[in-house]
Amino acid sequence: MDVIDAAHKTVHNSLHGGSTAIAARMGMSNTVLNNKVSPTCNTHHLRLDEAVTIMEYTGDTSIIQAMAHRLGGVFTRVDDEATQASIIMTALSTSACQGDIMSEMQKALEDGRIDCNERDALQTKTQDAMVALRTLSVQITNHCEGNHA
Repeated sequence: MDVIDAAHKTVHNSLHGGSTAIAARMGMSNTVLNNKVSPTCNTHHLRLDEAVTIMEYTGDTSIIQAMAHRLGGVFTRVDDEATQASIIMTALSTSACQGDIMSEMQKALEDGRIDCNERDALQTKTQDAMVALRTLSVQITNHCEGNHA
Protein backbone atom coordinates (compact mmCIF):
# COMPACT_ATOMS: atom_id res chain seq x y z
CA MET A 1 0.00 0.00 0.00
CA ASP A 2 1.19 3.52 -0.80
CA VAL A 3 2.19 5.73 2.17
CA ILE A 4 -0.44 8.40 1.46
CA ASP A 5 -3.11 5.74 0.95
CA ALA A 6 -2.14 4.22 4.30
CA ALA A 7 -2.39 7.64 5.98
CA HIS A 8 -5.76 8.30 4.35
CA LYS A 9 -7.11 4.91 5.39
CA THR A 10 -5.82 5.32 8.96
CA VAL A 11 -7.28 8.80 9.42
CA HIS A 12 -10.66 7.81 7.98
CA ASN A 13 -11.00 4.57 9.94
CA SER A 14 -14.07 4.89 12.15
CA LEU A 15 -12.48 2.55 14.71
CA HIS A 16 -10.08 5.40 15.48
CA GLY A 17 -12.83 8.03 15.62
CA GLY A 18 -12.37 9.17 12.04
CA SER A 19 -10.70 12.30 10.79
CA THR A 20 -12.76 14.64 12.98
CA ALA A 21 -11.64 13.02 16.24
CA ILE A 22 -8.00 12.70 15.15
CA ALA A 23 -7.88 16.30 13.90
CA ALA A 24 -9.28 17.56 17.21
CA ARG A 25 -6.64 15.60 19.17
CA MET A 26 -3.95 17.04 16.92
CA GLY A 27 -5.22 20.59 17.31
CA MET A 28 -6.00 21.14 13.64
CA SER A 29 -9.13 21.47 11.59
CA ASN A 30 -10.74 18.42 10.07
CA THR A 31 -10.46 20.01 6.61
CA VAL A 32 -6.71 20.54 6.93
CA LEU A 33 -6.12 16.97 8.13
CA ASN A 34 -8.31 15.58 5.35
CA ASN A 35 -6.30 17.58 2.80
CA LYS A 36 -3.00 16.40 4.28
CA VAL A 37 -3.93 12.74 3.84
CA SER A 38 -5.78 13.11 0.55
CA PRO A 39 -4.09 11.31 -2.33
CA THR A 40 -5.40 14.01 -4.68
CA CYS A 41 -4.45 17.17 -2.75
CA ASN A 42 -1.12 18.73 -3.70
CA THR A 43 -1.34 21.82 -1.49
CA HIS A 44 -1.21 20.20 1.94
CA HIS A 45 1.32 17.60 3.08
CA LEU A 46 1.48 15.41 6.15
CA ARG A 47 4.64 16.11 8.18
CA LEU A 48 6.58 13.20 9.63
CA ASP A 49 5.83 14.25 13.21
CA GLU A 50 2.13 14.39 12.34
CA ALA A 51 2.29 10.88 10.87
CA VAL A 52 3.88 9.64 14.11
CA THR A 53 1.21 11.39 16.17
CA ILE A 54 -1.55 9.78 14.09
CA MET A 55 0.01 6.35 14.62
CA GLU A 56 0.36 7.00 18.36
CA TYR A 57 -3.26 8.14 18.68
CA THR A 58 -4.68 5.28 16.63
CA GLY A 59 -2.28 2.45 17.40
CA ASP A 60 -2.37 1.77 13.64
CA THR A 61 1.13 1.39 12.16
CA SER A 62 0.02 1.14 8.52
CA ILE A 63 1.84 4.36 7.61
CA ILE A 64 5.25 3.22 8.82
CA GLN A 65 4.62 -0.25 7.42
CA ALA A 66 4.00 1.32 3.99
CA MET A 67 7.18 3.39 4.36
CA ALA A 68 9.23 0.34 5.31
CA HIS A 69 7.77 -1.68 2.42
CA ARG A 70 8.62 1.08 -0.06
CA LEU A 71 12.20 1.03 1.24
CA GLY A 72 12.43 -2.75 1.00
CA GLY A 73 12.04 -3.42 4.70
CA VAL A 74 9.45 -4.19 7.32
CA PHE A 75 8.23 -2.60 10.51
CA THR A 76 7.60 -4.85 13.48
CA ARG A 77 6.54 -3.99 16.98
CA VAL A 78 8.65 -5.54 19.69
CA ASP A 79 7.55 -6.83 23.06
CA ASP A 80 9.21 -4.53 25.56
CA GLU A 81 8.23 -6.43 28.70
CA ALA A 82 11.40 -6.40 30.77
CA THR A 83 11.08 -9.05 33.42
CA GLN A 84 14.02 -11.35 33.98
CA ALA A 85 11.95 -14.28 32.73
CA SER A 86 10.93 -12.47 29.53
CA ILE A 87 14.54 -11.51 28.81
CA ILE A 88 15.66 -15.13 29.24
CA MET A 89 12.87 -16.38 26.98
CA THR A 90 13.71 -13.80 24.32
CA ALA A 91 17.41 -14.71 24.51
CA LEU A 92 16.50 -18.37 24.03
CA SER A 93 14.28 -17.37 21.12
CA THR A 94 17.15 -15.53 19.41
CA SER A 95 19.27 -18.65 19.68
CA ALA A 96 16.48 -20.80 18.26
CA CYS A 97 16.08 -18.34 15.37
CA GLN A 98 19.74 -18.76 14.49
CA GLY A 99 19.24 -22.52 14.37
CA ASP A 100 16.17 -22.03 12.16
CA ILE A 101 18.23 -19.93 9.73
CA MET A 102 21.00 -22.52 9.56
CA SER A 103 18.51 -25.36 9.05
CA GLU A 104 16.78 -23.44 6.26
CA MET A 105 20.16 -22.61 4.70
CA GLN A 106 21.19 -26.26 4.74
CA LYS A 107 17.94 -27.29 3.01
CA ALA A 108 18.29 -24.51 0.46
CA LEU A 109 21.87 -25.38 -0.45
CA GLU A 110 21.36 -29.15 -0.79
CA ASP A 111 21.10 -28.74 -4.56
CA GLY A 112 23.86 -26.13 -4.69
CA ARG A 113 21.64 -23.12 -5.35
CA ILE A 114 18.99 -20.98 -3.67
CA ASP A 115 15.75 -20.59 -5.63
CA CYS A 116 13.21 -17.81 -5.09
CA ASN A 117 11.06 -19.80 -2.65
CA GLU A 118 14.11 -20.78 -0.63
CA ARG A 119 15.28 -17.17 -0.64
CA ASP A 120 11.88 -16.03 0.66
CA ALA A 121 11.98 -18.66 3.41
CA LEU A 122 15.51 -17.59 4.38
CA GLN A 123 14.47 -13.92 4.39
CA THR A 124 11.54 -14.74 6.68
CA LYS A 125 13.75 -16.68 9.09
CA THR A 126 16.34 -13.89 9.04
CA GLN A 127 13.67 -11.25 9.69
CA ASP A 128 12.34 -13.32 12.60
CA ALA A 129 15.85 -13.41 14.07
CA MET A 130 16.25 -9.64 13.68
CA VAL A 131 12.94 -9.04 15.45
CA ALA A 132 14.00 -11.36 18.28
CA LEU A 133 17.36 -9.60 18.62
CA ARG A 134 15.73 -6.15 18.55
CA THR A 135 13.21 -7.29 21.14
CA LEU A 136 16.04 -8.54 23.35
CA SER A 137 17.85 -5.22 22.99
CA VAL A 138 14.73 -3.25 23.99
CA GLN A 139 14.00 -5.55 26.91
CA ILE A 140 17.55 -5.24 28.23
CA THR A 141 17.37 -1.47 27.97
CA ASN A 142 13.99 -1.35 29.71
CA HIS A 143 15.15 -3.70 32.45
CA CYS A 144 18.17 -1.49 33.09
CA GLU A 145 16.17 1.74 33.18
CA GLY A 146 13.36 0.29 35.31
CA ASN A 147 13.16 0.05 39.05
CA HIS A 148 14.96 -3.27 39.09
CA ALA A 149 17.96 -3.40 41.37
